[in-house]
Amino acid sequence: MSEKNKKVMIGIDLGGTGIKIGVLNPEYEILAQTAIPTRADRPFAQVIADMGQAAVQLLEENGYQAGDCLGIGVGSPGTIDSTNGVVLYSNNIRWDNVPLAAELGKYLSVPIYVNNDANCAALGETVKGAAAGCRNAVFLTLGTGVGGGVVINGSIFEGGHSGGAELGHIRIASKGRRCTCGRDDCLEAYASATALIEDAKNMAQRFPNSILWKLCEHDLEQMNAKMPFDAAQAGDTCGQALVEQYIQYLADGITDLANIFRPDIIVLGGGICAQGEKLTAPLNRYLKEKCFGASVSYVPEVVTAQNGNDAGIIGAASLVGTAIGIEANRKEILFLEPVCTENIWGGDRLKREFHYPSAGERTGECWGISAHPNGDGKIKNGTYAGMHLSEVWKAHPQLFGSDGTGEFPLLAKIIDAREDLSIQVHPDDNYAKEHENGAYGKTECWYILDCEKPASLIIGHHAKTKEQLAQMIEEDKWSELLREVPVEKGDFIPIEPGTVHAIKGGCLIFETQQNSDVTYRLYDYGRLSNGKPRELHLGKSMDVIQVPAKETDQCIVSAGALPKNQMHQLLDCAYFTIFKIEIKGEAELEQAYPFLAVSVLEGSGWIDDQPIKKGDHFILPSSYGTFCLKGDMMLMASTKC
Repeated sequence: MSEKNKKVMIGIDLGGTGIKIGVLNPEYEILAQTAIPTRADRPFAQVIADMGQAAVQLLEENGYQAGDCLGIGVGSPGTIDSTNGVVLYSNNIRWDNVPLAAELGKYLSVPIYVNNDANCAALGETVKGAAAGCRNAVFLTLGTGVGGGVVINGSIFEGGHSGGAELGHIRIASKGRRCTCGRDDCLEAYASATALIEDAKNMAQRFPNSILWKLCEHDLEQMNAKMPFDAAQAGDTCGQALVEQYIQYLADGITDLANIFRPDIIVLGGGICAQGEKLTAPLNRYLKEKCFGASVSYVPEVVTAQNGNDAGIIGAASLVGTAIGIEANRKEILFLEPVCTENIWGGDRLKREFHYPSAGERTGECWGISAHPNGDGKIKNGTYAGMHLSEVWKAHPQLFGSDGTGEFPLLAKIIDAREDLSIQVHPDDNYAKEHENGAYGKTECWYILDCEKPASLIIGHHAKTKEQLAQMIEEDKWSELLREVPVEKGDFIPIEPGTVHAIKGGCLIFETQQNSDVTYRLYDYGRLSNGKPRELHLGKSMDVIQVPAKETDQCIVSAGALPKNQMHQLLDCAYFTIFKIEIKGEAELEQAYPFLAVSVLEGSGWIDDQPIKKGDHFILPSSYGTFCLKGDMMLMASTKC
């Protein structure tokens, strides 16, 4: 074992002219790389010897030993027997039945995995790339031909035998266009870069005034796959026709693949993908219109690959990672940057105790986990750093066990009330959708983190009928109407729609709610904001208030003294499930939910190998599995099943 005491993997991208070799960590970051010529005209043993010796040298030059290497992955062109590590046939390097894994094992005695290079690229995009976090993906590479790979449940799908998943050779037309495989009308014959170039040459010959001639400098042999897109962008009708036709061919093929596999995402690689949204936008429109069951079922998004020139190395290394159980993005915790709001009733505890940089002297709320437009948190770390939670929810629904429809369902916040909040009530979903432009209603719950003694909240009212309620409001009999109940630290209070409620000054509360910001203000003590009374919503409040109110004993649960090192369910309703977790020492727990939104509310410690502290907010994605909490801390976690 080296002094670095860090495990690494080797990824090898075997090509017809060159071999790229990289050393990667378990997070699929390339730590070092090199390249050597293939010189494929030599005996295969010499090619593999160069490959093995270069890999050993790269390890040693960077301070690693063979014992640090978890394994080697090799992506090779051709038909591969991945079970035995044999290249059955590769036209690019002119190999037949070459025992690649066995030969390479002479130089490094570690596990060696071999697969088709397009399959590797597909897998690589799921562990670190455009399909990061996705368990099911289809990858198409648009180059000289059309290659591809399919990932199902995090593993390469090859069919029952070698040579399966040749995506470029599905039939999409009946025009008699010959494919390189010997059949007619394969996707490759229409949607490869080679096919687009050939179509562009034919178009230019038919229309000598086309700008295509200028772009290729009047030499059709200089035509490339970018030129039709450039011509279309310049307004050339020939270029526009070529691009439209090309996208139609590609869309037909992709729709077939979506209907067969229904993946989480479809990733396009190859030089044509430099066109970005010029390519993907019309493809996505077509899928939403033509994909089977599009109106009622999930339609995968088409995106472009992200690994670029490193795709071969990352993809090859991912053979090692998936074989030994490294699933970097599935195990990636999403830490969020909270959004703080200033309120006339707010205090300074969010600044003083939680140390939020954006908090001030009158900060009333910290929206710790939120995808609401009024406070959309950003991911702070890892693959999705800088993206808003709403963006990740839409682009990578698999992380949340979602089908990609709807909105992120929860909002978790910390409330610091220096003064009394207004008397409020929330509508249910049906009322909100009708009266608030389709918004959701609001079910919420409170956990008392701290409070002055004695402390109380407004929960419910004393009116027995709607008529009595209206009369007491009209006569300003608020002290008689409102039900004030004593509370203490550790109390848990569900607040259903229609419940009159208010947080009173001196309370620090953790709130979990539906992803909604619809609140009706019933009474505000006559306070002024910017010199004017704040708006009241008496009519809508009267519409939604429950009469009579629930009894107090149905509203408050004591949750302060629960056994430690367990997940205790405090509430399971139609909109969310919430747990309290108090850690003293160490506990191994299971994330078996679509996602788990977690806030650290007291103390500090660790989750797996990452430090966490009071005020941190994070999400454990779907299928995260077992996680370990260590330290002295209290956390609240929520999910939507």
